[in-house]
Amino acid sequence: TGGGGGGGAAPGSRSDKVKAAMERDASAYARELRCADSYLQAVWQILERAGLLEDTTVLISADHGEGFMQSHHSDAGHGGAVYDTQVRIPLVIAGAGADALPARVGGVWSETAIAPTVLEMMG
Repeated sequence: TGGGGGGGAAPGSRSDKVKAAMERDASAYARELRCADSYLQAVWQILERAGLLEDTTVLISADHGEGFMQSHHSDAGHGGAVYDTQVRIPLVIAGAGADALPARVGGVWSETAIAPTVLEMMG
């Protein structure tokens, strides 16, 4: 009695609750990204209107990624794990001097390389 016979988790089980929480967190994270994107767009437009875009370099990065249980690992959240979802982060450099940089850099690099890269761009 009570097992449902299907072999899967019963509705309302802990795994269903965890899955629902992860989906809720992923949705909230996506909303945060859209919000950040709209702010970045506004900054870009302000720089453009002020005639500063040609002399401005915009750098966007992150200190860590975020896991939403996309893999077989328990990679929810951040910290305490070194899976791609948490250690692969964006680095976007746009504006003045950015055209001299490669479009994409592969391999492993450290955030400590950001400042020297920007200084090199500035001459």
